[in-house]
Amino acid sequence: MIIAVPEGDQVTESPQTQSIIVLDPSQVPAARTLAAAYGVEVEQVPRRGIEPVATVTLVLVGTAAAVGAVLHILEQRKGGQVIDLRPGAPKAFYRTPDVVYGTVVIVDANSKVTVEVKEPDGMFGKVISTMPGLLSGGGGSAEQVAQAVTEAFGPDVKVDIPAPGGDV
Repeated sequence: MIIAVPEGDQVTESPQTQSIIVLDPSQVPAARTLAAAYGVEVEQVPRRGIEPVATVTLVLVGTAAAVGAVLHILEQRKGGQVIDLRPGAPKAFYRTPDVVYGTVVIVDANSKVTVEVKEPDGMFGKVISTMPGLLSGGGGSAEQVAQAVTEAFGPDVKVDIPAPGGDV
């Protein structure tokens, strides 16, 4: 991109901003490489007694646009959200790159419901952050959860409920 600047005017750099991210240790090298590609500095926060051993806290420092781009790409790499309502499921809520970013898959013993967030860049975080609250009543089927999501987010989500006997 070329920016034309009239004589006498100065080009000023965007102010620096900071953002804190918490990652799995296996994700740190890729995060550092990505940040370097965008000109973002990465500082690792020393581990403290209250921080889980399974995570690493990083501070990203750079222009707002560069830090925002790095955060967005890292968020997309986490993939979609799975909510497993089956009894004995090892994890009830988890993100996985096996599910496309912007998609929530809700599984119960009898069915699977897919919720596609239409504008994932603006709504996906909001949708997945409200899921625990929507499920707090317990005992709901995937279809009941899908109905609650539809009522909460309306046209911002598309819910796909396969016919009975479909994939679970």
